Amino acid sequence: MHSGNEPSIRLVGRKGKPKGGLEAADGLLQLVIALRGKKPFIPKGVHRFKTFEEAQSWSIKMMARRTNPGLQP
Repeated sequence: MHSGNEPSIRLVGRKGKPKGGLEAADGLLQLVIALRGKKPFIPKGVHRFKTFEEAQSWSIKMMARRTNPGLQP
């Protein structure tokens, strides 16, 4: 077991192997780059809103917009 000088160690849980990390997300990141192109999610600049809800709505609209509105799905 252990001697009187060593602190007792109790194993509570075990950490498994990592589930992929950045390597697993690479496919998704490549898809995002292909779909968005060089257009940023949110346009650069200073944006002012009266309410937090208005700012959130605008941010979601900007992130969901198409990069080329002329293309049909």
